[in-house]
Amino acid sequence: MDLNLITHWNPEPGRVVEWKVTERSAQAAAEAPVNPAPPTTMQERHLRRSMLAANNGEVQSPWIGIAFDFPGRLDADAMTRSLHRYLLRHDTLHSWFSVENPDADPTDKANPIRRHVVPPESIELEAVPGDVLTEPVQVRDHIADRFATETSALGWPAFVFGVIEHYHAESADESFTLFHAIDHAHTDMQSMILMFAEIRIIYQAELDGVEPELPVPGSYVTYSRQERERAAALTLESPEVHGWIGHLARNGGSFPSFPLDLGASDEPKPAIGSRFDLADADECERFGEVCKAHGSNFIGGVFAALAITEYELAGRDRYMALSPIGTRNAPEYFWSQGWFINLIPVGFEITDKSSFTDLASRAQDAYRSGKALGEVSVQQVIDTVSAAAGPEAVAGHATLAPPPIVSYIDGRRLPGTDDYIRTKATGLVGGKATQITSMWVNRVLAGTWLAVSHPDTPEAHESVTAYAERMSTIMKTVARDGDYRFTPEAPSDHDAPEATTCT
Repeated sequence: MDLNLITHWNPEPGRVVEWKVTERSAQAAAEAPVNPAPPTTMQERHLRRSMLAANNGEVQSPWIGIAFDFPGRLDADAMTRSLHRYLLRHDTLHSWFSVENPDADPTDKANPIRRHVVPPESIELEAVPGDVLTEPVQVRDHIADRFATETSALGWPAFVFGVIEHYHAESADESFTLFHAIDHAHTDMQSMILMFAEIRIIYQAELDGVEPELPVPGSYVTYSRQERERAAALTLESPEVHGWIGHLARNGGSFPSFPLDLGASDEPKPAIGSRFDLADADECERFGEVCKAHGSNFIGGVFAALAITEYELAGRDRYMALSPIGTRNAPEYFWSQGWFINLIPVGFEITDKSSFTDLASRAQDAYRSGKALGEVSVQQVIDTVSAAAGPEAVAGHATLAPPPIVSYIDGRRLPGTDDYIRTKATGLVGGKATQITSMWVNRVLAGTWLAVSHPDTPEAHESVTAYAERMSTIMKTVARDGDYRFTPEAPSDHDAPEATTCT
């Protein structure tokens, strides 16, 4: 599955059909009583930031989206039933949030977040035909506006569903693209991938007049209660807190940023996405075999390659990153929609090593050690560490804010992976001004590629390209030669990928 900033997505034109909640549903949502189930710690921080931004009149893009194609003509009634069935299956999609005192500071934890739950029997959808849009930019702008203005978890619904029927445009085939987005409070990228698989299964079952064969998903509201219970038990004596303190101490009380110049040190710049192919399928297989032979999995090898890249390009002798980790640790949550993510630290020294095969097992151990901190809310851990680090650290809280993420996803293990290319499946995220990079390393059946969100500056384009080229060189060399010896000096470039802006 591809990953794009929506500003660089290039959808096909056609007629818009969208699904809205009925007036009866909207009224039931507005009157929904407070439910005692709390949001997760990650949700709470996200919601408070959203409330503060709304109060300040600031533009945010806190949604995650997806788009993918279906063959044939749309059966609007079947899709209406499919989307309704999908909504009823996932209880997080029934919730919206408010603060107890809307006139008080939304960032004050003494002003609690309240959950409201729409009764499932009140949830109704209706298809609303729209205009024929003849240019890709018209489609993108329309959908981007819907995603930006109608997906807030501070109201209901926090989701957008629609399709573009391509057969209403000239020279288009008989197919349609489904687009969907929802506030990050209710989802993560794995949830979007699961949605891709689930909606296709349900829609085909509706066309065939049979019941869809899907397991019953676990309740994200129940998960939220469980997460809060774990977070409430966290103290300064907890092993997770000591683990985080150790990582902070070894990194001067903070986390490193991207190692090369981004040309945005003075102020945030508009964001852009770049995509780089790192290694093809055969190279990934051989790379993985080398990792396994030297005490590592593929993911450990990826972090070893990242560490070597930063050592050679910037002289960093210690690697450090925050990596998202899935928290679907109980089987009932595998098909659930929700924000099943914590961040873990992956940090290790590299100066006493000189080759990839020497470093791979250490990187794997660092990832495994980081995973041990992932059972509790990482945001709660960061808050606890910040408070324990003393007045100076609290005063300089910006240095303790979560740094850019480095994500690894093995998409081969998720449902529907064989159909990503055929359906033009792409994850969509909002673009806004930034001073940082975030990176997603994605392994799919065709190979492994890197997506980078970064400031749209000449310096950042050059730096991100150099970074991706070096990482690709390392992975390809390991695959070809069985090892890679590294030095602070730049090696000769070979097999370097071409940078392509995410489109």
